[in-house]
Amino acid sequence: MSNTPPDYSQERSRKPKNLHIAHRRSPSELTTLMVEQYNLQRQLEAVQSQQKVLLQQQQQPLAQQVQPPEPYRSHSRTPSSSAPKLTSSLTNLHQTHVRRHSLGLTEAKKAAATQKQSNMASFGGGETSPVSPQLNLPDSIGGYRFPNSPDMSTRETSIANSSASTNAKPWAYGQQAFKFPPDAPNNLLPPAPSFGQPSPERGHQRRGSHYRSNSRNFEGSSNINSNWRSQQLPMGGASGHQRNQSNNNLSPPSVFVPGHKNRSSSLGGGNSSVSSLSNFMPQGNANNGNGRKSLFAPYLPQSSLPELISEGRLVTGILRVNKKNRSDAYVSTDGLLDADIFICGSKDRNRALEGDLVAVELLVVDEVWESKKEKEEKKRRKDNISTKSNVTSVLSDDIHNDATSILITEIDKSESESEGLGRRGSLKQRPTMKKNDDVEVEGQALLLVEEEEINDEVKPLYAGHVVAVVDRIPGQIFAGTLGLLRPAQAAQAANDKRSGKDPSVQTPKAPKIVWFKPTDKRVPLIAIPTEQAPRDFVDNHEKYADQLFIASIKRWPITSLHPFGTLVTRLGRIDDPAVEVDSILRDNNFLADEYPSDNELDDSYSSAFYDPLPDMNVELDNNHRTEFLTDYIISFTQNSQFVDHALHVKRLNDTKIELGFHCVDISFFIQPGTTLERKAKKRSLSVFLPQKVSHLYPSQLNKAISFKENEKNLAVSVIFEIDTSNFEIGNVDVKESVVVPKSTVTYDAVDSVLQKGSSEGLSSATSDYIKTFALIAKEFRRKRLQDRSLGIFPSLPLLDQLDDEKVKLHMNIFEESNALLVISEISCKVNSTIATKIYEKLGEASFLRRHALPTLQKIEAFVRKAGNLGIEVDTTSSASLQKSLLRVADPSKRQCVETLLYKCMPNPKYFIAKYHDREQYGHYYLNVPLYTHFTAPLRRYADLVVHRQLKSVICDQPRDSVPDVDSLKSISDYCNFKKDCAATAQEQAIHLLLSQTINEMSEHAGQLLVMGTVVQVYESSFDVIVPEFGIEKRVHGDQLPLIKAEFDKSQRVLELFWEKGVDSATYVPPDEKSSLSYRRSVKNKYRASALEAAKIQGSIISEEKTIAPESVLEKLAHLDITAPRFTSLSQKISGSDSNDVLEPYLKDCITRITDNNFIQEVRELTQIPILLRAEIGMSLPCLTVRALNPFA
Repeated sequence: MSNTPPDYSQERSRKPKNLHIAHRRSPSELTTLMVEQYNLQRQLEAVQSQQKVLLQQQQQPLAQQVQPPEPYRSHSRTPSSSAPKLTSSLTNLHQTHVRRHSLGLTEAKKAAATQKQSNMASFGGGETSPVSPQLNLPDSIGGYRFPNSPDMSTRETSIANSSASTNAKPWAYGQQAFKFPPDAPNNLLPPAPSFGQPSPERGHQRRGSHYRSNSRNFEGSSNINSNWRSQQLPMGGASGHQRNQSNNNLSPPSVFVPGHKNRSSSLGGGNSSVSSLSNFMPQGNANNGNGRKSLFAPYLPQSSLPELISEGRLVTGILRVNKKNRSDAYVSTDGLLDADIFICGSKDRNRALEGDLVAVELLVVDEVWESKKEKEEKKRRKDNISTKSNVTSVLSDDIHNDATSILITEIDKSESESEGLGRRGSLKQRPTMKKNDDVEVEGQALLLVEEEEINDEVKPLYAGHVVAVVDRIPGQIFAGTLGLLRPAQAAQAANDKRSGKDPSVQTPKAPKIVWFKPTDKRVPLIAIPTEQAPRDFVDNHEKYADQLFIASIKRWPITSLHPFGTLVTRLGRIDDPAVEVDSILRDNNFLADEYPSDNELDDSYSSAFYDPLPDMNVELDNNHRTEFLTDYIISFTQNSQFVDHALHVKRLNDTKIELGFHCVDISFFIQPGTTLERKAKKRSLSVFLPQKVSHLYPSQLNKAISFKENEKNLAVSVIFEIDTSNFEIGNVDVKESVVVPKSTVTYDAVDSVLQKGSSEGLSSATSDYIKTFALIAKEFRRKRLQDRSLGIFPSLPLLDQLDDEKVKLHMNIFEESNALLVISEISCKVNSTIATKIYEKLGEASFLRRHALPTLQKIEAFVRKAGNLGIEVDTTSSASLQKSLLRVADPSKRQCVETLLYKCMPNPKYFIAKYHDREQYGHYYLNVPLYTHFTAPLRRYADLVVHRQLKSVICDQPRDSVPDVDSLKSISDYCNFKKDCAATAQEQAIHLLLSQTINEMSEHAGQLLVMGTVVQVYESSFDVIVPEFGIEKRVHGDQLPLIKAEFDKSQRVLELFWEKGVDSATYVPPDEKSSLSYRRSVKNKYRASALEAAKIQGSIISEEKTIAPESVLEKLAHLDITAPRFTSLSQKISGSDSNDVLEPYLKDCITRITDNNFIQEVRELTQIPILLRAEIGMSLPCLTVRALNPFA
């Protein structure tokens, strides 16, 4: 086999057939060969239908002796010995499954309404359910009139006349119709990595799904269904060449086989898992061609999806894996349904990954629920939790979640205690492995991740199973560790070795695969070919246990429980600070090698490495540009690394002022189709971490085109004429311009001016202008939220990060920045103005940004939780909802309810107007009807797209100059993916720095003693927010020295019955002494007593007013990060006259002694002393908490 990939230039020049799927652009185009095979597929379908008739005639005698074929039963992988093999039916793939019935969309909605009433009655204790909160989109704000799209009338006519239109009205059934994607000559697809050959843009070589290395066998199926998204038809044959594909083309072979032998496709002739969709599936055997049993159902062909979706038999949405129980998942349907679809188990998830766009068939919830209960019962028995066989109480005592609020009756208590359920009152005992898992899932995030509480009393509203993966973002990579055994087997082997037992797990001598365990627990184990591992890995795999690797998923056969993948590179040791940061970037799909490093180049922009920039001097003399040479323009920078926005304000007359917002004219410098643009598109946006910044553009380019003081700069300007009597905006002018900033001001300086009235180094004129900008921002905010009493403060800093990540970072995510509030409010007005401008001209081709309403189920849960905190919220609109929170005077209380609201909000998304109804255009949180991103062109690729669209509008360029809608759609999808990745990376990096800081601050005692505000109380645990660090953590009762716990659901009180004299700080639960406990892997095992910790901490705070040692302060100052403040804690300690060093922490605790029981009451919004620990030694550090025993 030749090492040189064949030349496809001629083949790529031939235009593929015009096919399209509406929801998301497929990352891999349909080539001519694939279209030819698509036509063959249609012919084969006709032949297969004839074969089916003949096969059914042959099997009629057998059919008379057995029951008709049934659809899925429960998830057993062993076929029933009594079940006949009916190869003619698509419904026999899982003969041992309990019969489950599919639902159409309308039927599912009716069933959900009934279930919702039942759920509300359960929450209300059987009383009448409360009125559901209202949710309204921001369609009219401040007299705003929605602009008419120039193509709207034509568009509506075409909708009415053509069922094949992208916007045809299957919204009666919920979703828009699919069409296969057309090809565009200048296709702006998401940048897929070039796997077939080394790329100068990447530091490693990666291969596509259909390109195999010389050491591996290659299946060159030319069938269109060899794509991972659809199943293989039984038509064998191989193309005569290899195809360079994006990483989402996971064509699943039957099993990993090293060597060069041919192998039949695992998808050949699979049987359907969907009884009602059997006519859409090819026929064949339940077993794979090589005799291996199919563990998953084959995907429905892509060609069948449009019809099924338009009929309401399938729905599509984005899959989200439940972090706390990864066997379950949810599918969000973008407003189609009032709740997410519950996906029970890995079989129903059917190989879909986090973030995939999937097609789902809705099922009867009760039938899915019974299946889940059976599986939970099996887990109970496996973990030796219970000897009961009564299934009905399983989900009321869910072992996966001790944060439930189910009221246990006295009968339940006596039964559970007598039967050995591990209960002590309402206190649950989680299995050891579940504890280990919770430590990582909860400990590696700043805020707790919550899914809807589901149990026998409160069931999900919708359930379903995945029948096809419609789209997957290409080129996803994951950080993790490599092992010779699966993690469970490795843990058992290590346990046997420590205990001196004979090994119960045999280590393979010559394994064909090794196991990659991703750091992200939502990603499944990945099987890696052994030849890709280090040469000595099999013999010395222990020495690689602390090494981080990068891998990608390549394929996932229906005959394998796990996907197969490719090892990309090795990063280094887990505890290396540089490796930790690099792994965060890589794990979130940001590579670090698009541009040469700064030490390879000098500060000037070099065309030797990048494309030459257009001549700015020629453009400065362009008569079409408006000059702002004499206005007092102030440019702003958040981190002093680039300057891309500026403001000016001047008085026009006694009642009117002019406000100007100026952006770097990025579209002038970055020309379409250049190497620089392609690299920027692949990175998509800048990533700002406390330890490192990964810029969208080379730092030399940022410096070259940033605004410079007292120099002419190219800009795009938005000029508002404002009436100062009522702050109504009159004329708005958008134009290309030349600006000369008189001063460049940092956000820190703006904060100083707004807090103190002045800032060192700023003139009085600059300070006065900044105060004027703050006044204008306040009026803009009042109009946006429709409340004349609001100021610019207080704010909701956590919710404000929904739409965009921070650039100037703080260790506490609740930290407010006055400068950011002012600039962001003005930017919001500018962005909504630009969105209106381009929509008026470009219509359905407009590149916009939307924020969907939270699902009704989530907002109802939020209203209920806020009510538990004594806070009434008005959900009539986004404005009324935010005002409800802003009226909460107590900052700690407001922080708690803001956290609850934040976790039920969806992420904002870029979108193309064509693919959504007008009612969905609005940005819910910002409360504006049209919105886009325009104001940060040096850190977001989406802004470059919008700038180009704006140029086509204001320069009256022909419509042909606007990129085609399908290309824009793929760009918007990829930008959404990278935006979510950037937000996750930033949170993980802040958490990493916070964990390292807490570890250093607690090195003398092993833990910190802080106060936590109780947010939610459950029957076995409670959640706290630690305001000094801006984190939310869960205190588990089974980690504390408790005799028992009792939960009063009606009063929302958890009573902890403590063991007197046992210190929580040094207490080790019995199961943590086991070799399977995670604490065997952590380094800092020393724990001082709570009394010693309080003494050490008290002496430091009284002297230094902070717990942070000098080394920590210097490290944070180098990163330009403010150290954590302990104002409230310092006040508690300094205000105490007691000699008892623990008294300041315990004085607010509610305790009592009754009948020799030492009881502490935990109520929501009370302050509880918390022991905070940083567990170092895992792939990501973990923060864990315990409650202090007030009776120790």
